[in-house]
Amino acid sequence: MGSVSPSSLMDIFNLLKACCSPSCNYIMTYEGTFSSLASEVGQLKDKSSDVKRDIEAATRDGQTPRSEVLGWLSSVQDMEGEAESIERKYNQKIKCLCSFPLNVCSAYRLRNRAEAALATIRELKQSVEFTKLADNLNLTRSIKMPTTKTIGMDKVFEELQRHAKDDSLSVIGIHGMGGVGKTALLRRFNNDFPSETEADVVIFLELSIDYKLEEVQKSLFDRLSLTWQDEVTHRDRATKLFRVLSTLKFILLLDNLWEPLNYQVVGIPLPAPPSKCKIIFTTRTEDTCSHMGTEKMIKMECLEEEAAWNLFRNSARMDVIDADKNVRIEARDLVKECSGLPAALIVLAQAMAPKKTWEEWMHALTIMKDTPHQLPGMTNNVFSILKLSYDRLSSDNMRVCASYGVLFIKGSWIGKYNIRNSWIGEGIIDNVQNVMDADHKTQLLHDASHDPGHDIVERECGKKENKWLVRDRERVEEAPAAEKWRDAERIALVWNQISDLPEAPQCPNLVFLNLQVNKFLRKIPNGFFLHMPLLRILDLQNTSIEELPVSIGNLVQLHFLELSRTRITSLPKEMAALVNLKYLSLAFMKYLRIIPDQLISSLRELQWLIMMDSYSGWKEGQSCEGGVSFEELESLKRLKVIGMTVSTLAALQNLCDSPRLAPLTHWLHIEGCPDLTMFNIPSMDFHAETMSSLGQIQLHAMSELEEVVIGNRQPILLPLQDLQLSSLPKAKLVWRAMFPNTLRELKIEGCGAIDRLIKLEGEANGSGETVITIFPDLHTMVLRRLPELKSLSDGERILIFPSLKTIKVEDCPKLTKLMLVADGLKEIECERSWWEQLNWGDERTKSFQHLYKPMYID
Repeated sequence: MGSVSPSSLMDIFNLLKACCSPSCNYIMTYEGTFSSLASEVGQLKDKSSDVKRDIEAATRDGQTPRSEVLGWLSSVQDMEGEAESIERKYNQKIKCLCSFPLNVCSAYRLRNRAEAALATIRELKQSVEFTKLADNLNLTRSIKMPTTKTIGMDKVFEELQRHAKDDSLSVIGIHGMGGVGKTALLRRFNNDFPSETEADVVIFLELSIDYKLEEVQKSLFDRLSLTWQDEVTHRDRATKLFRVLSTLKFILLLDNLWEPLNYQVVGIPLPAPPSKCKIIFTTRTEDTCSHMGTEKMIKMECLEEEAAWNLFRNSARMDVIDADKNVRIEARDLVKECSGLPAALIVLAQAMAPKKTWEEWMHALTIMKDTPHQLPGMTNNVFSILKLSYDRLSSDNMRVCASYGVLFIKGSWIGKYNIRNSWIGEGIIDNVQNVMDADHKTQLLHDASHDPGHDIVERECGKKENKWLVRDRERVEEAPAAEKWRDAERIALVWNQISDLPEAPQCPNLVFLNLQVNKFLRKIPNGFFLHMPLLRILDLQNTSIEELPVSIGNLVQLHFLELSRTRITSLPKEMAALVNLKYLSLAFMKYLRIIPDQLISSLRELQWLIMMDSYSGWKEGQSCEGGVSFEELESLKRLKVIGMTVSTLAALQNLCDSPRLAPLTHWLHIEGCPDLTMFNIPSMDFHAETMSSLGQIQLHAMSELEEVVIGNRQPILLPLQDLQLSSLPKAKLVWRAMFPNTLRELKIEGCGAIDRLIKLEGEANGSGETVITIFPDLHTMVLRRLPELKSLSDGERILIFPSLKTIKVEDCPKLTKLMLVADGLKEIECERSWWEQLNWGDERTKSFQHLYKPMYID
């Protein structure tokens, strides 16, 4: 065998080396590949964990993970499985001492697989930077709600839409009585929500009366498609709701909110203007609106008469109304009984739809007036709704306040002053220091308790239980029979034609009796008051009674007695037993001449004593003869407010000099006083410094009075709001003031010497201005029986009245031009004959041509 040369062996080695070197290198770096794979997989797992954590947070907030993110996580999961499989096979390989696998071929295939996995993992790492991990909730933008007709509500609906589009408003409250249509309005807003707005979701929640926090949160979770978990705390749910809603442009509609809702506790983010987010809610009280941080309040009122008629007509098909004129008349009267309340109108329309005859409609009207609960649907769909508000009034006093809407039905002769006076008698208004304070408290109570729905509830409940007898302006000629008085608690028989009363009705529960404006009532039976042990309020004003029966002394619980404008000439001494009386009005009792000695001082609880245009027989000086002394009045420790009539200068001086009575005088009627030729307002001689509460002065029947001068050299300001001049044949009104006044009403009648409204003197007359303002707050001017009146200004000096709303003119034949400036004037109430003879060629007069109103004789 031949030998192989060394060079040949080298060539063979080099050839083998060239062939095997790549594979050897590949095998020698084998372990490094798997080490890199393990490292890259670890990093990918970390990134995957971060993404999963963010996805879980987004899911908790109700967001939906994006498909590309879910796909990435799926790929990661696949590669993690592949890497684990490669690692497991790698660990199973039998290696030599140098860690090289003994089976080179299988190792080669495993390394190829590892490198492919490594490349994919690096791609996944690079693609992890997502712009967005999840999308917002997949929500239905709005859900339509069933609703009733909203006829007559277009104006308030447009107002709501306008405010909802205002980015500067975030919280809007809608308030009004039950049954007025708040829910229908809010549902219409939900259903008609414009698609072009930027809101992501409109959420409508109807709350129960005594809603629980969990109920509200559960409703929000359901609407937002969030997962509800019973074991989660209220606070954690609130946190989740807050996170979700904070990512949305939401419109939250809350219906039937009885109590203020705590946004924070529920988890509702309060939008900060400017914002597209809105919280809009309905409630029955304005107070709830205030506590909800409302930026705009919308008050819903009952419908006007024509709108109420249209809603009634459109709520059910009633062809008989068009076919029968008589039925249509009854239908109109039925609609009026609903007081414009939409809920009642709709129920009534549905109840009347099958009625075809005039007799059926007449019968329904009778039921509606006396026992409306008998009409189908009224109890469940109207009274139950209204009673909720009534029952939730905060106290018995508030419910008493609410009852006055029943006792003095809409349109009756009672204003805020009558309500105020009655509430003083009820003890609801107590410890007031003056009229202004009483007026303020009256307004607050009225606002808090007044709701037409309360009136309906009181009237209905009272009639059901025979506790109420109410006949208002029904031209009743006979009082109810005595047996009907037995169970009554409150009786109002006002503005009727009653002439006789029961002799001695048994009224063990009666607390309120109002007989005012029964002109034919001249006598009260002697035993009439014998069996009324609880009576607190008695109103006999504007009747023709000439005396009170002695049984008036039995009313020891009486708090309020109103006798104004009666024909009583003498008060019975038995009135001294009325030791709990708080309010006594003897105003405008022109026939009253006798008040028994010590009667007034016996009324030790008396707080208000009103005697304008009434008794004036006061004792003067130390004389013990006749009349009531001012000392009697001064002895009344609880006296707060008085209205007085004086007919002599001595009585006027004594009143003004009384440190006890002068500050309490709110109304002052001066008549007679034959020695008085000039009266200054304010007067340094009489009332300027002592009568600090004087709000009204009336000067009457003073034959020698020549000047009533407004103003003096001392800038003393009275709270005077009402000045009345009547039957002053020589008097003229003169202006000398150099400072503003607070006069709001000016009434001049029967003053034959007045040829111009007011004569300007002093600095006012010397000014070069052509117009002058002397009564900046005057809103009502009444001019009657002024035969010489020719001008409302003074020569070329034109008066401007910036606050004037009403002028009343009667029997002023020489007044042919309206020479004044009153841009805010609303009406001129006058006789047609006078209006037609005005000089319409005058430009100033012509500017008032559209303000005519027919004269109403009061």
